Amino acid sequence: MRIPLKITFLLLLMLLLKGQVCLAAEVILVVHKDNRLSGITRRAAELIFLSRKTEWTQGEHIHVVVNDDPEVYDTFCRDILHKTPLQYLIYRKKMLFTGSGIPPLTMNNDAEVKAFIAATNDSIGFMRRDSLDSRVKELVVQ
Repeated sequence: MRIPLKITFLLLLMLLLKGQVCLAAEVILVVHKDNRLSGITRRAAELIFLSRKTEWTQGEHIHVVVNDDPEVYDTFCRDILHKTPLQYLIYRKKMLFTGSGIPPLTMNNDAEVKAFIAATNDSIGFMRRDSLDSRVKELVVQ
C-alpha cells in the first residue's frame, strides 16, 4: 500500500515541529547568589557572552560559563544571542584562534554550571529554570 506524498510530507512536518517544541527548554541566566544585580538587559547579556563586556559595573572581571547541554545551548543562543548554536560556536573558536578575546569556559550540564557559579563570585552562566536552587541566583533578563 502506497502512502500519498502529501500525507508523508505532513507526517514528517509534524514530527519535525514536535521536535522543536521539545527543544524549547526554559533557560535562565544565573549569577553567584551574592551578586548585587537582580536584572540585566538582553543587550548587556549578549555583550557579556560575546566577550565584548568583560567587567561588572563594580569593575570585577566577569567569568562567563557556557552550558554545552544541546537543548539549553540551542535555546540560549537563539533567545539571548539571536544566533544559531553553530554561529556562536564558530564565534567562540574564532576568538580563540585570532586572539581577539578569551572564549568562555564550557560546562557539560546544569549541575556543572551551578557548581562553578556557586564557587565563583563574579560569574555568569545559563541553565534550565527547573535546575535553579539556592546556590545561585536568577538574573532576570529585561
